[in-house]
Amino acid sequence: MATKSINNAGIMSSLSTVAAQDAAKAKDAGAIQNKQAAQAANESAKANFDVNISAGARDRAEASAKALEIARKTPDVREDRVAMLKKQIEEGSYKVDSGKIADGMMREAILDHLAETDER
Repeated sequence: MATKSINNAGIMSSLSTVAAQDAAKAKDAGAIQNKQAAQAANESAKANFDVNISAGARDRAEASAKALEIARKTPDVREDRVAMLKKQIEEGSYKVDSGKIADGMMREAILDHLAETDER
């Protein structure tokens, strides 16, 4: 009888191992199927979206990128300009152009007004 119960235990252990292996294979197969389904859905979604960008929009995007690059490369303080203005002030040759100042103030006021209007 002892031999029979050892054999039964061995058989049960083997069956458990086989069942565990089958479960792992099924889980792996399910994961593969889920991944394939997700890839197929992704490909289908990509196929359904065609985006056309006009030449004008492309040009504006390129100009904007170029302007941003120039702005990033420009130092916060232009030492050469500051030195030149200081020299002109010291020499008494710096002249204030009130028309340019007024134009700048108006331009800023208009831009501020437009920005407030766009936010509403």
